[in-house]
Amino acid sequence: MDEKRRNQRKEILCSLISSDLRCSLEIISFNGLVRTDYHAKIVNRSIIGVGIETDYPIHPGVVWFKDIIQGQKCGVLMWCNQIGSQYRSGIRFVSLTRVEEEYFLYILEQVKPSSPVRDPDRIIARLNGFIPKN
Repeated sequence: MDEKRRNQRKEILCSLISSDLRCSLEIISFNGLVRTDYHAKIVNRSIIGVGIETDYPIHPGVVWFKDIIQGQKCGVLMWCNQIGSQYRSGIRFVSLTRVEEEYFLYILEQVKPSSPVRDPDRIIARLNGFIPKN
């Protein structure tokens, strides 16, 4: 397998209540800037991001976790690959200032699911270093 990882995976020691940790998240896709709600199973965690698994493919975009994960609320979905009948995706955490977090929440509240984001320049400017380049 050709490993594309840029950062070394680091194990996080923690105690889980359940080995089946699920999360809800909202993603604004880079392609079309459409907001979509998702539910996923967390399959691995590190200090820089999480791996999730779904029954369907998810396109790369800006991620907003509905609950805090590893102390983070925001990230960028970097990739998605099919493994058997499931889809695995990698999300890299993005630390936001309080003002950035409030702005992001404001944008999410204004956009209905499956609708495009209007005027996304501020979000894109903040995440520019995290957006994967093809």
